[in-house]
Amino acid sequence: MAAVAATADSMPSALEGKPTLRIAHLGDPQFGFVTGRPSMKHRAKERFDDNYRDDLGRLERALARVNELKPDLVVFGGDMTQNPADLVKEWPSLLKRLQVPFVVTPGNHDMGNRLTFENIERFRKVFGRDRAAVDVKGWRVIAGNSQFWHKTEAKDEQAEYEAWVKAELEEAKSRNGRVILATHIPPFAFASDEKNSYDNYPLAGRAARLEAYAASGARFFLTAHLHRLSVRGYRDLTMLGVEALCANFDARPPGFRLLEVADDFSYSWNFIAV
Repeated sequence: MAAVAATADSMPSALEGKPTLRIAHLGDPQFGFVTGRPSMKHRAKERFDDNYRDDLGRLERALARVNELKPDLVVFGGDMTQNPADLVKEWPSLLKRLQVPFVVTPGNHDMGNRLTFENIERFRKVFGRDRAAVDVKGWRVIAGNSQFWHKTEAKDEQAEYEAWVKAELEEAKSRNGRVILATHIPPFAFASDEKNSYDNYPLAGRAARLEAYAASGARFFLTAHLHRLSVRGYRDLTMLGVEALCANFDARPPGFRLLEVADDFSYSWNFIAV
């Protein structure tokens, strides 16, 4: 299926019926986000402390707005901080402010670009498991850890994770399409057969994973990581990549999205600035 780009400031609503599921989709709070891009000098390493403070304040405003909206579930898209060691600094108290259920898809800045036991254990200490499958309003939401598809020293954990994903996708087939998948890194950024990059699943195994996702009957796939708005498709699967809460490469403002889905699978995915 051809990839489709989204360029509008807010995705136009395609919701045709009354929403029966509402999910707040937040990506990349990434306190202190650093990049070497010349166009983003304000995100250089020497500005880390200032940006950390600003990013934290923005996330606090986002959580307050989420509590006002009262969605059925919050899906955090990962990269919860810039540095893995900082997870334990802010998030235990931040989570106490959240008044609705949540799941988290670990990011590369949470787990490391080479996934380590230390980072897995730190993440679990703060957020619980590094994967989750929850039932919400007749839907199954499967939130995974895409870092297992990349470099990892945790080979036994990786095998366990692969088995968990396989079992969840098999069970999902009985749910008549009412399945939402989520990982931090999207399977692909522009096209399903694109070359390996920082922005996608490894090409080795990508096609098989996409086919398994499609065969599960899942209708939506929520991602983050790209620091820009992204809407793609694969067979019947709509892939929604949310803007970052810290800073975006496409000059879009920081914020999050509210996904509302009706029983006929029509949906809206509207931007909420913070």
